[in-house]
Amino acid sequence: MTTKIAIVGQGDFINLAKRVTAKLAHKLNVHLQLLEINQADTPGLVPSILSLIEKIDTDIIITGRFIEALLVGKTSIPIIHLHLTPSDILAAVNQAIPYSHRIAIAMAELADLRYDFSTLQDLLNIKLEYINYTTPPELQLKIRDFSEKEGSVIGTGLAVRYAKQYGMHGTLIYTENSIVESIERALEIIHFKREEEKRNQAFLAIINSVRDGIIATDSRDEITIVNDSARQLLQLPAENLVGKDLTDAVSPLSLQELASEEEFQDKIIKFKQTRLNTTKSGIYQKEVKIGNVLTFQDMTHIQNIEQKYRLENEAKGQVARAHFADIISATPIMRQTLERAKRFSLSDSTILIIGETGTGKELLTQSIHNHSDRKPQPFVAINCAALPETLLESQLFGYEDGAFTGASKNGKKGLFEIAHNGTVFLDEINSISLHFQARLLRVLQEKEVVRVGGYKVIPINIRVVAATNEDLLPLVKAGKFRADLYYRLNVLKLRIPPLRDRLEDIPLLTKQFLRYQNMELYHHIEPCIEKLCAELQKYTYPGNIRELYNILERFSILCEPQKVQDYETCREIIWECMEDRSTDLGGSDQKLEFDLHESYRESLIAAERVIMTQYIDKYYGDKTMLASKLGMGRTTFYRKLKELGISY
Repeated sequence: MTTKIAIVGQGDFINLAKRVTAKLAHKLNVHLQLLEINQADTPGLVPSILSLIEKIDTDIIITGRFIEALLVGKTSIPIIHLHLTPSDILAAVNQAIPYSHRIAIAMAELADLRYDFSTLQDLLNIKLEYINYTTPPELQLKIRDFSEKEGSVIGTGLAVRYAKQYGMHGTLIYTENSIVESIERALEIIHFKREEEKRNQAFLAIINSVRDGIIATDSRDEITIVNDSARQLLQLPAENLVGKDLTDAVSPLSLQELASEEEFQDKIIKFKQTRLNTTKSGIYQKEVKIGNVLTFQDMTHIQNIEQKYRLENEAKGQVARAHFADIISATPIMRQTLERAKRFSLSDSTILIIGETGTGKELLTQSIHNHSDRKPQPFVAINCAALPETLLESQLFGYEDGAFTGASKNGKKGLFEIAHNGTVFLDEINSISLHFQARLLRVLQEKEVVRVGGYKVIPINIRVVAATNEDLLPLVKAGKFRADLYYRLNVLKLRIPPLRDRLEDIPLLTKQFLRYQNMELYHHIEPCIEKLCAELQKYTYPGNIRELYNILERFSILCEPQKVQDYETCREIIWECMEDRSTDLGGSDQKLEFDLHESYRESLIAAERVIMTQYIDKYYGDKTMLASKLGMGRTTFYRKLKELGISY
């Protein structure tokens, strides 16, 4: 970057500067601009100089004491005055002696002479006088008075001009060395100034890149630094706040109180609708406090960082992959279940899913999670029947160091903690013991966990979906399942119909599976696939969809496309794959329990009420099918409900 230097002066000084700049032009990477001032009146001098400087976008100004005094405070551009050495004074005196032994040294600031040159008078047989001035008219008057003594003048360009005006010889007090040394000093100043600007810009870029709000103050509590995040978090005005008192800059009372407090760490304050974590630290120089630094962190952002860490590390792989679009069905009863599940997903209430083994309870739960606001958060699934109770407890609640033999030294977070802000799926909830049910109930009620072997209460925000392959109410009546936990789980209930009640879905499920598993085979048997599905619909599927997929997987392996010639061959293979088709595993058997009354009629009504309730649960929402299954018209159906005291 080329440095631009403006050299400002008058008369002979500008002529000397021209000679110097001509010599330096090819040596330095610098643009030297000479600005000659012709005005002698002080009021018009400053605007004239500033107008010229602004045109060239100068970095630094070199000039004499007089012009320097005029410009100080009126421009932000650095100004240095011309450097004088004793040799410059001696050289100028030597040049003036031939013209007169009475010599006046005229300067705006005589202190620049630095030494007392009076001893030269006896050595050189000369008479020295000193003229200083603050305005051009003052200088002109003093030089006019001196002209009556018929002497010569040594001084600035303006002094030389006035000397010549009154018939005297004038010698410029500056030399080429004065200008060269001033230019070198100007280059050093600009170099250090640019380095400082780089450091300042880097510092500002750093503090503005962080999300934490930062405000620094001096010992008088006046702001020295405020970054963009602080302006945004504290909603500070856009004006420049540097130099303002901290209590005046931050208007809310909660923030003003921070200014008066001593140093502190991690203090939570509420600012409007935001909670901020604040810290105040002192700035010390040689053990003397010279200011403070206040930092502000948005608690929501901190929580988001924590959640992101959990997702990327602790909850890695704990994701739900299924969506409602992945669940295939054409039956009204299943569509009704899916519509209800979509509505349930929009709330945070606990869901209880009832369905036989293999009906797709986890698939439905994953879809609920992905349809909810918790979709970006973890989805944690665990089969309660797959683990011993002690292991299940440590998996769900976590444990502290030394909680049991073999426990990790640093302890371990449980799945409830890992699933914070997400969804926990507890499959086969009916298999857990009464002791474990009590611990689970506390999690659902208090939204907090305590690790095994620990005492610290850890708050959590989770949505629980529980699943069971049998109704829990009979277990409650038998004392095998806690009633309070049952009612805590049974807030929103979904019942997944078994495959035998939705046989119409078998063709859809079959085609989807075969296309995914073996596309070549699917295209080969496509002409007869409807007939094959009709064969598959003759079976009751106690293992539900999981069993259907097992049958289809065996079929896709055994059925070689090049050997399949007709439908009969395919049917024989399907029959072979359905080797258990004649065996009913009891998937449709259900035990009904009801209280026996003294009156036979009352006992009969109680039994009928239980049977009716089971049918309602099974076909809930599809009243036409429900009435059809009961073998009665809708009017009779409603009358029967009224007789049994069932609201529907």
